[in-house]
Amino acid sequence: MRLLYIIFSALITLSCTNSPQSENSKDLATENNKGNSPTARQSSDSSKWTNSFLEFSKAITKGDRNAVKSFIDFPIKNEGNEIWYLADSRLVMEISPKKIVPFTESDFDKYFSSIFALPFRKTLEKLNVDEFFEKNTAISPEIEVVKGSRSKLQADYYKANNKVTLTLFTTGEANLTVQYRFDITTDEQLRFRQVHVE
Repeated sequence: MRLLYIIFSALITLSCTNSPQSENSKDLATENNKGNSPTARQSSDSSKWTNSFLEFSKAITKGDRNAVKSFIDFPIKNEGNEIWYLADSRLVMEISPKKIVPFTESDFDKYFSSIFALPFRKTLEKLNVDEFFEKNTAISPEIEVVKGSRSKLQADYYKANNKVTLTLFTTGEANLTVQYRFDITTDEQLRFRQVHVE
């Protein structure tokens, strides 16, 4: 339990450096090697979910909390309550992983910058979406977002069960892996479901 507390403390330290994106930030399309191009959208069997993914990516990289909410069904019922630990590492000792504590929309508003921390936003911005849509997997370049640590993001689409996983790898004083798990609905929309922290 102590190790889990140390990991989450490191995560909170990383998320505390979050700040809203500056106005001169480049648009997602240019950062993603023209990932919004029509060929990128059409390279997968289903272009509708890819459009939804692009909308989600744009909302995340801009730090647009309200737009991100449109990809979530509240309350979030995260297995093991891991979203709570990601939100605030102090909750590791307070919330049992055995009984799910719903994560409400007001909780999301309060902890948005901890759940979708700057390393996640910056690495998602660097992800080559053309490659992701073509190969159903891609890894962003490893970058330093927070001094003393390096992060990269791996995106995977699992066609057999219509799921997308975005895995953030952070190395430095503490190594941390956070999986962001999504479903693709029957109408081919991306829906955030939960996180898993390793």
